[in-house]
Amino acid sequence: MKKLATKRTNKSIKSNKKHLAKKLNNLAKKVAKKNVFVVERADPGYNLINYVTKEVLLENIPFLKSANSMCKILNKTQEYATIRGAQRHIDTYYKHYNDLQFYKHTVRTSNDKVKVFSAGVRMQESLHFIKEAKLHLSYF
Repeated sequence: MKKLATKRTNKSIKSNKKHLAKKLNNLAKKVAKKNVFVVERADPGYNLINYVTKEVLLENIPFLKSANSMCKILNKTQEYATIRGAQRHIDTYYKHYNDLQFYKHTVRTSNDKVKVFSAGVRMQESLHFIKEAKLHLSYF
């Protein structure tokens, strides 16, 4: 029976403890630096917040699907440039939604045909702006 020449190649655990502790500490520092973004329910819509600092990044996102996809993008890339213009589209959506409610009321209650006609035209324009804002928000 032949004996194989085997030698222990692993270093002893005692000599690796400092090295492992240092690696673990560096890893913990990297994880602590990373921002974590979450979606939170708000009164009109949803807010996108930084979970660590509790800072609101985007507020009043009207659709949950858009909010979740923006959250995924931020958690994946950590780049704010991808969603920078989204707040402008959100504000446009809510502004024209509010205008639309006003124009509907005017069309229903007014007896003046000029007011009804002008409110109807403005209502169509607001609907167009709402659809555009909704389209831009659905890209996320």
